[in-house]
Parts: sequence; structure tokens; C-alpha cells
Amino acid sequence: MSEHDDAQAAEASLRKAVEQLSGDGAGDGAEAAQEVVQALRVGAGQAWRPEQETQIQAMVEQIRKVRNLNRPGGGGWRRRRAWRAQGRLADLMTAGDPELVNEAELRHWKNHLMVELLLEFTGSAMKPADTAKVLTRMETLHAATYEDLQQARKTLADRQSDSG
Repeated sequence: MSEHDDAQAAEASLRKAVEQLSGDGAGDGAEAAQEVVQALRVGAGQAWRPEQETQIQAMVEQIRKVRNLNRPGGGGWRRRRAWRAQGRLADLMTAGDPELVNEAELRHWKNHLMVELLLEFTGSAMKPADTAKVLTRMETLHAATYEDLQQARKTLADRQSDSG
């Protein structure tokens, strides 16, 4: 399958998910969300070798665990678990190629933003204008690169330094 076919399949999956979410309850929203996340994984950049893909997925999962454990509260037990998870993540990142680390960060960022986007629009009935807005945001997110992630972080840091 060529990159063009992969992109078309991912776009079709995104459109189907939005159509299911914007329907009158006939579609399964959880299934649609899973399809969107899978479309992001399948169409995520270059074709990686299976062992590289496994490393990327392990890093994404470990990043998710670290962020989940670093939430406020939870006491000493969660801090110890977070500390161990951060150590495992550091081991994965230092053992891997920097490109794999970048890809893992990008995928985690895309997955997180996709979930936020879906949560924003699944709480209420979607109008046709909302559907178009979601599709546009999904397509933009799907096309984002690691450089876009770095630029977003820089912009956020600049805003925080200007306001603080």
C-alpha cells in the first residue's frame, strides 16, 4: 500500500468516525474513537520496521504511564511508581534512536489531542458546522509533524514566559 493509499484510508476512517459521532446515536462513539486513534497510528509518518514500531509503541505507553502517574495527589505510593516509570522511560529513550523517541512523543501528543477533540464534541449533538470543524481539526492533527510539536511547545513556553 502506498503512502497516498494510507493517507486516504486514514482520512476515510476519520470521516467515518466524525459521521458516527455526529449522528443521532445510531453509531458507537467508542468504536469511532478507536478507529480514529488507529488511523493516526497506521498513518503516522514513515514506515518503521517491526522492531522499531514495537519500540515506539512501548515508549508511547510509557510516556502515557508517566504522565498519568504525575497527576497531583496520590501520595507516596504514586510518587514511587512515577519514579520507577520515569526510569523505565529514560531507559527506553536512551536505548532507542532519537528519531524513534521523536516519533513516540509525536504519537502521544496526537493521541492526547485527538481524545481531547473527541471529548469536546461528543458531549452534545453535533451540528453540520461542528462536523466540518472537527474534520478540519482532525485532518490538521493527522498531518502534524514533530516540527509542529516543537513549534507548539515553543509557542506555549513563550506565552508562559510573557504572562509570568
